[in-house]
Amino acid sequence: MRFFWKRDKPSNYPPLIVTFDKTEYLTNLKESDLFDLLKKLIPDLQSTDQFNTVDAFSLNRQKLYEFKCRRTDYIDLLIEKIKFDSLKTKGKVYYINSTPRGIYSFNIQKIKEPIWLIRLMPQTTDFERNNKIEKVVGYLNIYRDAKEITDVLI
Repeated sequence: MRFFWKRDKPSNYPPLIVTFDKTEYLTNLKESDLFDLLKKLIPDLQSTDQFNTVDAFSLNRQKLYEFKCRRTDYIDLLIEKIKFDSLKTKGKVYYINSTPRGIYSFNIQKIKEPIWLIRLMPQTTDFERNNKIEKVVGYLNIYRDAKEITDVLI
């Protein structure tokens, strides 16, 4: 993808070309960046407080949104059962995930429940509490369960 800027005055020089590395951009994406990208499509999108179980909502669309940014590329994206169950009970919820490959939207109400497994995993992604505990997790496939929305957002 390339961006072109016009110069203020006519010039004999070629246009200024800035290249855009999509993979690098997606790898470094934060949840606040996902919110900003989605807000361009959904002007009434509002963020929730940090203690809410979802990240954003749209009153006009009557939908909730949960964001997850991953720095590693996976085809099957991990979700904890406790998160899945919480999202499933809230109505129209979209689980928006970014990976270095793209941005994917999972309509939680329309996908099949994953096969649940017990895995020994870090308690949190925080460095202070990285002791391992058993978690019930499943996997959502980006090809089977999601709609890719990368080109719509960036």
